[in-house]
Amino acid sequence: YRIGDCKIILFITSLFKYKSKGEYYLVELAKRLDKYPNIKIMAVGIDKNSNILWQNIIPVTYLKDQKMLAQYYSMADLTIILSQRETFSMVCAESLACGTPVVGFKAGAPEQIAIKEYSEFVNYGDLDALESTVLKWLSLKKEAGHKISMEAKKIYSKENMYSNYLKLYKAFYNYI
Repeated sequence: YRIGDCKIILFITSLFKYKSKGEYYLVELAKRLDKYPNIKIMAVGIDKNSNILWQNIIPVTYLKDQKMLAQYYSMADLTIILSQRETFSMVCAESLACGTPVVGFKAGAPEQIAIKEYSEFVNYGDLDALESTVLKWLSLKKEAGHKISMEAKKIYSKENMYSNYLKLYKAFYNYI
C-alpha cells in the first residue's frame, strides 16, 4: 500500500453499503483529516470501485482470512467504529486484542465492552469530537500496544467469556 511512515486508522465493516455502519462519517472524517498528509484511513470491506471514497482512504476488499485481518489490526495505529448501533462489537474486541486502541461513536456495545484506558467514544454524529479524539489517540499504540493486547487477551479470552456467560445464566436461572 506504500504507506511509509503514515499513521493508519483502520475502519472495518462487512456491510459498508448500509448507512448505519458509518460510511458517511468515514468520508467526512477523511475530508477533515486530509490536511494531515501523514494520516491514512484503511477501509476494509469497501469495493475499490466505490464512488464514496476520498483520496486519503485506502480501500481493502472484504477479508475472509482471520490471520490477515489480525495483521491489519496489528499494523494500524487506531481503529475507528462509526456505527449507529452495535451489539457485542467484534471489531472493538479484535482491535484491542491486537494491541490497537479504539475510537468511535457511542453505539451501545463498543463503549461497554472496550477497555476504558485504551478507547474513547463520543456522541453519535459529533464529527468535531470524533476528529479531535482520533488525533489525540493516534500515538498511543507506540507507547502501550503490548499492554493493550495483554489486557484484552485476559478480558476476551474464551475461558473468561465462558465464565461470564455461566455466571449470567446462573443468575438468570436463580431469578426465575
